[in-house]
Amino acid sequence: MSAPTHGGTLEVICGPMFAGKTTLLIERIEALRASGQSLRVLRPARDTRSMPGAIQTHGGAHAAAVEVGQGDEILAAAGDAAVVIIDEIHFFGEHAVEPCRALLRAGRAVVVAGVEIDHFGKPFDPFPELLQIADSVRRLQGVCARCGAPSTHTQRLIPASDRVVAGGEESYEPRC
Repeated sequence: MSAPTHGGTLEVICGPMFAGKTTLLIERIEALRASGQSLRVLRPARDTRSMPGAIQTHGGAHAAAVEVGQGDEILAAAGDAAVVIIDEIHFFGEHAVEPCRALLRAGRAVVVAGVEIDHFGKPFDPFPELLQIADSVRRLQGVCARCGAPSTHTQRLIPASDRVVAGGEESYEPRC
């Protein structure tokens, strides 16, 4: 599938859990607010790890966000903001792709962050499609919980059959 021509820009921030993706998003939010740009921050409602109505780092830093139930609600939740920021986009799966494309066609800047590889080593949707049309990609690494080397994977520590299971340090750890 080839990338469509669009007037907006797509920035993708990805990496394993505990790599600093939300920290980087909060820095971008602060810079955008300081520049006076209109922005809307979105997060999946089913990610119950952080305080309601906010994105939050594992260290506790946070920024206000609109909770979105399903990927097909992203476009409406974005409102008329010039910049749309979506944290934990992998919670929306493939249903996030078309709303992101629509925002780009409308000339908006879109910044997304999430885990692009699941704990089985398989790509999480929507990353295969979004990476193809991204204007910039920033892959972050954390620190392996076992040896201290750069982490590129997330290891699930709890038994669960679902691909997406909300959890923090009690459920996952960064691994090399």
